[in-house]
Amino acid sequence: MVDVTIAPPGACVAQLHRDPFPYGWIDNYLPADIYEALDRRFVMPDQHPALDTLKMGKKRILFRMPPVPTLLDGIDPLWKGFLHALSTRDFLSHCLEWTKQLVPLDTLPAGPYRELFSLRQKLTPEQVELQCEFSSIEDGALLPPHSDSVDKLLIFVLYFAQPDWREGWGGATELYRPLNPAQEINFSNFFLHREQVELIGSSAFRPNRLFFFAKTDRAWHGVSALDPAAALPRRSFNFSLRIRADATVDPAMGRLQETIRTHEQRAFAA
Repeated sequence: MVDVTIAPPGACVAQLHRDPFPYGWIDNYLPADIYEALDRRFVMPDQHPALDTLKMGKKRILFRMPPVPTLLDGIDPLWKGFLHALSTRDFLSHCLEWTKQLVPLDTLPAGPYRELFSLRQKLTPEQVELQCEFSSIEDGALLPPHSDSVDKLLIFVLYFAQPDWREGWGGATELYRPLNPAQEINFSNFFLHREQVELIGSSAFRPNRLFFFAKTDRAWHGVSALDPAAALPRRSFNFSLRIRADATVDPAMGRLQETIRTHEQRAFAA
């Protein structure tokens, strides 16, 4: 393993948007030499025994940490050092604090949403972890409009665009607003088709760009289908701060999430 130092994302210069939810990106996130070395040693999902393919065609190696799982014992020492740096208590603590800054409680709808986020903002580093994936999208694969699972707090996508990547092939992370106003609020992670939303922003797929967003009730996002002419896969390393499945949390969180889902699903019943 090689020691790697990672800048706290919240301390970096970022392009930040707050409408309709907090999202943005940090260009040149990693030192150039570190990024270039990681890029050369990127772990392609279809070349690893832990390959998982989603129904929309996205390929990934999915894992959670800390600790760095044994299924990655054979990866390059620099990648292992990078993963260990992400896994530290200091990094998790920083992400928790930044989430509070990105999502002030008074920006959320009153009632169960604000009550739920008030409890989420009391979580400690011991109650959270990172859900990670080496991701590859190719052959017209896509990610439809959605808002991510309810256990997530803060989502990061580190782009590994090859030098020959053409922005005309697509690959941007897209931000949406549903055409039906009743569907704008979607903490529960219902899905829509691309024609059911309007594009309100995007982050181009560029080398060493760290895209991020906070999970809220309006965090609609996705990746449109790649152009069939794309000659290279869209590679990224994704890591999301999430509540540990085995964490002991206030039981009110589960009750509030169920109340919210019951309310939201009326707008998505087909």
